Amino acid sequence: MGCSTSLAKMILFIFNVAFFIFGIASLGLGIWVAVNKNDLFRFINLVDSQVTEGANQGDISSVANQSGAVTAAGYVLIGLGLFTLLVGFCGCCGAMKESKCLLMIYAGLVGLVLVLEITAAIMAAVFQSHVRNSAEAGMLRVQNRFFVAMPDYLRVQGTNGANALATFLINYVQLMFECCGARTIGDIANSSSWTASNRTFAGKELKVPLTCCRLRENRKNDVMDPRYNWTNFADDLQDSGCPYKPLGGNGGLNNATCYNSLLEYVSQYSKPIIIICVAIGLFEILGILFACCLIKAIENDVSYAKQ
Repeated sequence: MGCSTSLAKMILFIFNVAFFIFGIASLGLGIWVAVNKNDLFRFINLVDSQVTEGANQGDISSVANQSGAVTAAGYVLIGLGLFTLLVGFCGCCGAMKESKCLLMIYAGLVGLVLVLEITAAIMAAVFQSHVRNSAEAGMLRVQNRFFVAMPDYLRVQGTNGANALATFLINYVQLMFECCGARTIGDIANSSSWTASNRTFAGKELKVPLTCCRLRENRKNDVMDPRYNWTNFADDLQDSGCPYKPLGGNGGLNNATCYNSLLEYVSQYSKPIIIICVAIGLFEILGILFACCLIKAIENDVSYAKQ
């Protein structure tokens, strides 16, 4: 083998060692997620901070089992890890042992991944509007079915995991992105679950959710603290009467919808994500080219030996 072929062999080996390490990490993480989904909820502090000790275990299990999303994510990571380990094994062993068979399998697997990635990118572009509409409709559905007013939210902690979790997440989003409602500004004040809940707060009837109202400067972090005392919320608003004013003419509301705010936030990372995906695709193409180079070199060596 020539110098260029030896270089290709070394690069292919290093490239697939990285594949192997990534596969082990994905496999380990997938197993942990699948086996310890309840601990995962505690770790990300979405449920555990909302329910009291003693009642939380049942609520955490209920939320995790209803959607199955956490377990499914674990199995996906396990499958990804096993597949990556197989690719890394074929690439490393094929390069070091100069095995034409393993290198062909490696090139075929990487080529398959590349085709799937290109297909996924095309589908994402074609169905982009459908995905966005479905996401918006999903946010609106959660808002209408599970979001409750602050008095009920404080009362149901530890007794109704679905309402507590959904209300916590919506309040978090509205505070974080300074928005109000999923589709139109203030539509959350007309959601069926919120209007049916107890809206008597500080002796007055709430007309809009508390987190729809604009905060005073530099108060966001304090309000978003899980230990925050909501009875003092009016003191942290630009307009302390905002929660008790009807939607029409209420100048204290956040002037953005949550769906559009989330979309803008995600869009900020679209270019880096595209660059990373393109870089991964180029590395995969290089891996295929190096594998083909080694296969050709092995064939030439065999042909030379027979002469």
